[in-house]
Amino acid sequence: MQRLAVIDMGSNSFRMTVFEHKGGQARVHAEELREAVRLAEGMDAEGKLSRKAFKRALRTAEQFAAVCRDLHVEDIVAVGTSAIRDASNGGELIAEVRARTGLEVRVLSGEEEAWYGYVAIANTTTISDGFGLELGGGSIQLTRLAGRGLADSACLPLGAVRMTEAFVGRELASAKAMRKLRRHIHDQLGQLEWWGSGRSRRLAGVGGTVRNLAAAVGKRSGDDLDEGVQGFMLGRDPLEELIAELASLPASERGGVPGIKRDRGDVILGGALVVASAMECGGFDAIEVTQSGLREALFLERLLAAEELPLLRRAA
Repeated sequence: MQRLAVIDMGSNSFRMTVFEHKGGQARVHAEELREAVRLAEGMDAEGKLSRKAFKRALRTAEQFAAVCRDLHVEDIVAVGTSAIRDASNGGELIAEVRARTGLEVRVLSGEEEAWYGYVAIANTTTISDGFGLELGGGSIQLTRLAGRGLADSACLPLGAVRMTEAFVGRELASAKAMRKLRRHIHDQLGQLEWWGSGRSRRLAGVGGTVRNLAAAVGKRSGDDLDEGVQGFMLGRDPLEELIAELASLPASERGGVPGIKRDRGDVILGGALVVASAMECGGFDAIEVTQSGLREALFLERLLAAEELPLLRRAA
């Protein structure tokens, strides 16, 4: 079995999954590693990553590289997303990571990030004609599927960390601030004529925020999600009820809500408002949650390339 590590250096968290594969067969070798690096946190007006975030990123990259050495990983795919892509000193971070760890980090464009979100959705749901949503810390990726191919996509700077800092704040969120955030999402998504268009009302969701919201709604409704949130239908009404509960608490206490990860508590309300607003703007009553995401899509790309098989397609 060959081992491949996929590292996602996201705006909120850095994550790594180690896969094993041979002859078209694959499995996850070890549990996912996750560190709440908060790379997008505290980015200044000139788009420069803060020194604290920079150091957290380097420390985590060194830890991931050490794990890869211990596990004798033969191949590593490392990618950066919105925060590194948008940062004025993102190139400096990539160079420092390479110098300290030997990791070659490829910074994805917004179009590439949306593509991989589509790949994850198309391979883990039965959606042929419908829509996809992937929410990260710095950006949101929206997609439209037609005949299982990718018909439209967009990457917008509406991530959970970014919207929290811009609108909601770090402690108590006012009703006025939340209304402003919702209007901002509607204004941005309203420019996408294809979002929510067509007869299909199916929407699938990717990303840690979506999975965490599903886990919390599942806890509230008594659903057994011990095996994961794959296929869970996150309704807009239950999501709005969760938003009301989260908004009634200071950010420091939101991580105590059942199902919410403690290190995500201060940004989960902003993320929930983005998801709910996107659903409302597109006319969706529910979002089908998928457990897979960017790392699984990158692994699938590498696996299929080794087998000389195509990786889906764009719609005609």
